[in-house]
This record gives sequence, structure tokens and C-alpha cells, in this order.
Amino acid sequence: MFKKQVTILFFLFTFSFFSQELEISGHVVDTTNTSKRALPNALAMLVRIKDSLLIDFKRTDNQGDFTFKLSKLDTFELRISHPQFSDYSYYIFPSVSNRQFSIKQIILPPKSQLLKEVVIFAYKDPIFYKGDTLVYVADSFATKPNAVVEDLLKKLPGIKVSSDGTIQAQGKEVQQVLVDGDEFFGADPTMATKNLPANSIENVQIYEKKDENSTENETIQVLDLKLKEDAKKGYFGKISFASDVGATSSYPPFYEGEALFNRFDKKQKIAVFSLLSNTIKSSLNWSDMYTYGLNQERDWQNDEDDFMWFNSDSQNGIPKTWKSGVFYNNKINKKLEANVNYTYNNNELFTNDKEKSQFLLNDSTYTSDVENQSVEKVQSHEINMKYKWKIDSLNSLVIEPKWSLKTNKTNNESLNKFNNSFGSEFRNTTTANENIAEGVNSSIQMSYRKNFKKKNRSLLTKYSLVSESNQSEANLVIQDTEEAFNFDQNKKNNAKSLSHNAKLNYIEPIGKKFKIETEYEFYIHENSQEKYTYNLSNQTYTELDSNFSNDFVTNKNFHRIGTQIIFEHKKHRLTTGVYFRQVDIDNKNLFFNTEIHQLINNVLPRFRYVYKFSQNSRLNFNYRTSSSQPTINQLQPVPDNSNPNRIQIGNPNLNPNFVHKLSVNYNTYKALSNTYLWASMNYTSTQNAISKSSFYDSYGRNVSQAINVNGNYTFDANFSFGFPVFNSFLDINPDIAFANSRVYNYINSQENKTINSELSGGVNLNTSEDSLEFSIGAYLVYNIPFSSITSQELLPYYTQNYSARIHWTTPFGLFIETDAQFTINSQRSDGYNINYFIWNLNVGKSFLKNKNLIISVDTYDLLNQNISANREVSANVITDSKSLVIARYFLLRLSYKFNHKKSKEEDEF
Repeated sequence: MFKKQVTILFFLFTFSFFSQELEISGHVVDTTNTSKRALPNALAMLVRIKDSLLIDFKRTDNQGDFTFKLSKLDTFELRISHPQFSDYSYYIFPSVSNRQFSIKQIILPPKSQLLKEVVIFAYKDPIFYKGDTLVYVADSFATKPNAVVEDLLKKLPGIKVSSDGTIQAQGKEVQQVLVDGDEFFGADPTMATKNLPANSIENVQIYEKKDENSTENETIQVLDLKLKEDAKKGYFGKISFASDVGATSSYPPFYEGEALFNRFDKKQKIAVFSLLSNTIKSSLNWSDMYTYGLNQERDWQNDEDDFMWFNSDSQNGIPKTWKSGVFYNNKINKKLEANVNYTYNNNELFTNDKEKSQFLLNDSTYTSDVENQSVEKVQSHEINMKYKWKIDSLNSLVIEPKWSLKTNKTNNESLNKFNNSFGSEFRNTTTANENIAEGVNSSIQMSYRKNFKKKNRSLLTKYSLVSESNQSEANLVIQDTEEAFNFDQNKKNNAKSLSHNAKLNYIEPIGKKFKIETEYEFYIHENSQEKYTYNLSNQTYTELDSNFSNDFVTNKNFHRIGTQIIFEHKKHRLTTGVYFRQVDIDNKNLFFNTEIHQLINNVLPRFRYVYKFSQNSRLNFNYRTSSSQPTINQLQPVPDNSNPNRIQIGNPNLNPNFVHKLSVNYNTYKALSNTYLWASMNYTSTQNAISKSSFYDSYGRNVSQAINVNGNYTFDANFSFGFPVFNSFLDINPDIAFANSRVYNYINSQENKTINSELSGGVNLNTSEDSLEFSIGAYLVYNIPFSSITSQELLPYYTQNYSARIHWTTPFGLFIETDAQFTINSQRSDGYNINYFIWNLNVGKSFLKNKNLIISVDTYDLLNQNISANREVSANVITDSKSLVIARYFLLRLSYKFNHKKSKEEDEF
């Protein structure tokens, strides 16, 4: 049986290999007839341009069609001739990635008409630069039938898509996904990538823009999906539902449902969607909870101290989600455009985790085993609006109001056992924490741009107002073998913030090569947070615990002014400048009536150089500096005992950090050979980095306070290459990366230096034909940790991942899609060196004329081996964990996709 399968696959690959040929087809019509019927017996001649040799000729059939198939690429003149008409010529310029040319309607001119035009069919560069924007031409990358945008993105060189939908482009995480320049259903990027059809995309654009939510002039990576004109005329969408119909008293059924309707025309875009799921594909966006501070008891430490993560691609826990929304865009007239979208989220996540941590001190070691179970429910309403007013040809105004309401309910129970170096238990803690939180966020941003009659002279003014309000109430019960650590508390938190930001930017051209950009920014931020904790007394929570209570206010305002010179000439673009910033910070502890005032001045230089080798090749060198302030949780001097074994205290004496960032990027794409190369190097050094000073007592507890340290840095280098082999039948994509980081902190008053080095690399082989997609890959991550405080050597550990994927569509509408991943974890703690093989299989058939009704059976984790295994190394602690995840399930799926394109402009509503 196995030999038969191998033989079938070999036949398929061999057939695909020999089908790599140049194909030119066309359809000739007779326009002298009112019905525009086909024109048979027209002569199509293919002449090679370099030597004028007639390579082949065909007569059109009764349907007016002809097809040429050639085994070699070359440039040709296609000449169409008929006795009743004048001749007509097309010039064909193919490439390795563009071998098929179809001329849908060829109209021969009358004998009396002199030919005045020549039509050239040439390839579009699949990848090129347009200014500072990297552009991918979507149709240059083949995708499977009924593919969505996410499938397309996985084909694009330099872009990586993780299992949860997170996108990396050119080594940087994409933080915003737009559709034709506008947000599509708010800030969740997966709404566009997981639902829009791939064949509706004209091109994918990658660029950087200033982060509107940052006061430090930081930039974010943006992915903009440009729709085809055909996709803007008519409506399209899909309806899908799947279930295993396997409900029992103890086993509820798995299900996935989605409905999406889009109606676009030149003036209006309307989209409505609803998603319902409790499987691994649930579209959960838990990061919103941290963004809006819904859970005030969360860990405030930044990720610098936790310098290495490894985790599997599995999604932790058992999710349940319902998400719906409406998107509306209207070009009211030539000057006014309005955009409104509303999104509702209702998410639930049940988790069950186990952790084993090793604590490495300078004179001792101990371990802890943690079992944790939680249920978390999040609901949110989000409204985003955008109004664009083009006042005239030189002036424009944009207004963007936003509002959101989020509620969060959490119920968490955990058991923590501490063991000495001999494995004997010396203490255990049971914690129960119930928390209810609500957050409201509202903002408005207004920007006015004035372009002058003098080319490149412009004035931009911006003002934004942001208001946030978050309240939470929690009940915390701690039962410990040490009686002094027992607590039964009620916690009430109230946090508010209000910020004003005004910016003025002016650009003045000097000659044809130089521009001077001057900018001034003023920022005011008021932030307050009340934390009150009450102990249980006489069956009521009335006894105020001053050890865990505080009322803290931080007020910040800063002025930033600077100038940069921009030089552009031919292939060179150079930008250099310097900014001056003054920050005035006032931290008030109202609970103890104390105040700390800081006045900080910074000089922030920046430099950027871009060399354009060609339209497809670019070198980018960038150096910039920035400074950011501590958060209110890092400042507020009150212990957070929500995790009684990891207590954290803020520090009102913290100073803002100062960050140096250096990056070098090189991209090149050669269309004729279809090869791609991308390389990058990034270095970040932070002065006054926010770290922590930790004290470990004899009971295994850790009390940490935020502090400033110097000497922290991160470095990474990445290299990715892609090239075709076997006459472009197979694409090979190797990549390699190296990362190194150094972080300082203090443990029991002793300085600790942690260094992590990570080497990773792999290769991916893939092929894509009309009916067959195949890929196979391997990836290795090798980590070398180091901590100066421990005398115990930290052993290197590594992870291997092997994957394969096949999608095959038969001529009868039957399709088979399967993917598999084998993961090997090595050098972990006992019980955590877990190897697992995840195999998914989908089999289905498409029906109807347009193949848009699909019935399939989807199998996830066929071998029932899915797990979630993680390792975290932070300072002197190594933690291995594993989590409950969704394992094997089967779904019967029914999907219907519809698409209607308007042929006449007057059909538009």
C-alpha cells in the first residue's frame, strides 16, 4: 500500500514537473456582428523576436480559441490575421514566474483602419519597491482554490504567519493590517487575513508608519491589502458551519460557524460578519485585556527580564468565542469619505496548566511544582470611525473617534508545592482568586494637512485626546502551611488616565535634492490609580490593610522639538537630524502624602540611509534613539500579592529609559531567475532599562521591586534566501538566524547577569501547481543560557520541528488536504522532554457549476498527540510548563461561497 502511495505521488510530481511550459492562449471575436460571436479560422502566428523565425501557427477553432504550448521561454510577437480584417500584433515577454498569458478578447481592426497601437504582454515584477513601500503582486503567487489572504501571505518571501495568525514581515511583527488603507473591523488583523478571499487582492504592501499611540515617535510595521477593481464591484462572501455532532452528558460537541458578507462598489464598502467556535481555530484576541488594563493584578514587569521563550504552536486551554461586526465605508462625494465599524467579542477560555520551576541561587537551589486552573470570560464592544475631508486640492482634514467597552471575569485556583534540593517538600500554598473588571477607552484624533503650491512643501498639525477608565474588584483567598501567610482579602482598584497630544510638522524643500523637516510636539498625561485592600473581619471585608493599599498619581508633560535634513538624489536617500526633549514628571503618593519630582532632558539623534540598487533591490541603514517612561504599575509603591509567592512592588524613583536602536536591512529580488534574498541585523542597547531587584526568603517566596539598570542589550541577525530548481518546479527557502541578549538584575542584593544565545535555522521546500500544493520543512532552535549568580551550569536545550503539507484537488472536485508536524523537545526537566506528532487531514468535495458549495470532513490531531509545552528562562529561574489543549476531533463541514461582480457602472447602488 505504501509503495502505491509513493508511486502515485511520484507520478503527480513528475507530471507537474514536465508541465512547466510557456502557454499563450487567446479568443478572437467578430465585432461586425451585433452578437459579438467567435471568429473561426483566424490565423495566429508566433514569431520569435530575436531572429524573426516563425515558431508555430494555429487556426482558431469554431469558438474562436487558440492555444500555443512551448517548452522554452523566449520573447515573441503574436500576430493575428484574417482575410476580412487588418492584422493585429501582441508582444509577449514571459518570465520564470509568469508563464501563462491569456488574451480574453481579441478584436481585429477593419481593413480601412490604420493600426495605431501595439499591445505588450509582459510580466509584472512579483516583488518591487514603490518609494519606501515593499509591494507583492498577488497574482504572481499561486494559491489553492478558495484560499484566503492568510494562505497568500504564507507564500510571500520574507513574510511569516504563525498558527495564531501573527504576521512577521522583514523580521518585524506586523501591528496593523489595513484594507485599501482602512482598518477592517477594528484592530484585529486576523479579520482581514482569515476571511477575505486571496483572489480579491491586487497587491500586498508592507511599510512603516509612525505609531499614533506612541509619544516617542516610534514606528510600526503595517500590511496594507489592496483590492482588485473587480472585487470592488458587486458582492462576495461565505457561509460555513461544522460540527462533530457528538454531544454527550460529559462531552459537548465541537463546532465552527462563520458568515461573511461583503458588498463593494466604487463609492461604498459594506461588510458584515459573525464567527462562532470552540475549537483550536477560535479567533481569540486576549491581548486587548492587557492593552486596556482590565486586570490590574497582572505582572507589570516588562519582557526584558524574561529573555527567552520557547513554546509550541498549540493554543493553550479550551476556548469558546463569538465575534460579530459591521464595517461601512462611504465615499460620499469627491471630497468627503466616512468609515465606521463596530465589533463585538464574547470570549471564554478554560485553562489547566502544570509548571516545574528551578530556582538557582548563589548558595542553594530549590524547585516548585504548580498546578493552575482558571476560567476567563471577556466581552467587548468596539466602535472605530474615520472621516476624511478633502477641502480642496491643497488642504485636507481627518477626524478619527474611537470608543470601546471591555469587561473581564476571571476565576483562578492554584496549588504551589516547594521542594528542597533533595526533593523533600517544605511548604505549599493554595490560592483562589476571583476578579471582575471593566474598562472604557475613548479617543479622538484630528489631523490637518496643507500642501503648498511649491512642490514638497507641507504643513501637518495633529491633536489627540485619549481617556481611559478601568475598575476592578477581586476576592483573594490564600491558604498556606505557614499560618502568617494566610489571607482572605477583597481588593478594589480604580485607574484613570487622560492625555493630550499636539504635534506640528513642517517640511520645506531646498532645491531639488534637499528638504528640511521641523517638528514640535507637546504632551500632557495625567494618570491615577487607587488600590484598596480589605481583610475579612466579622464575616465582612471592612478592615483596611494599609500594607496592600495605596493612592498614587503620576503627571507627565514633555516638549520635543527637532529638525532633520532629507537628501534624495537618484539611488540615494539620506535623513539625519536631532531632537531635543524635556520631560517633567510629578509622582504623588497620596496615601502617605509624599511627592517625587523629576526633570529630565534628552538629546535624541537619528540617522537613516537608503541605497536603491534597482526597483527590486534595496539597502536600508537606520539608527534612532528614543526614551519612554515607566508605567503606573511600575511606579506605584504597593505590593501586589495576587501571586503570594511572587510579590511585586513598584518604585516611584524610577527614571525613564534611553534606547539606542541600530538596524541594517537588505532585500533583493531577481525576476528572471525568481530568486529572493533578505538579510537583516538589529541591535538595541538600553540605558536605565527597567529591570527588577528580587529577594528570595527561606520560604521560597520572591519579592521583587522595579529598578533601573545599565548594560542591557539585544542583538539578532537573520538571513533568508529563496530560489527555484528543476525548471521552477520546486522552490527552496533556507533561512538562518542568530540572537543574543544580556540582561542585568539583582538577586538578594547581588548583581546577576543573564545571557542567552540562540541559533536557529531551517529549510522549506514547496511546489505549487493548479491542482497540487506540496511543502516540506525542517527547523532547529538551539539555546545556550547563562546566569552569573549560580554556580550550577545551565545546560543548552534545543527544539526540532519537522513539517509537511499537501493540498491536492482532483478534476472531479474532490480535494485532499493534509499537514503534519513532528516536534522534539530536548534537555528539559523530567517529564517535560515531550515529543509529539500532530497530523491533520481534511477530505472534501466541491459541487455546483462554480465549485462554490463544499462538503468536507475535517480531522484535527488524527493521532491524538496534541500538547502544549513551553520553556521560559528568566534571570535565575528556569520554568518548564505544559497545558491542557484541544486534542483530536472530527468535523463535518458545509461551506457555501458566493461572488457576484457587476458588469456595468450603473448597476451600483
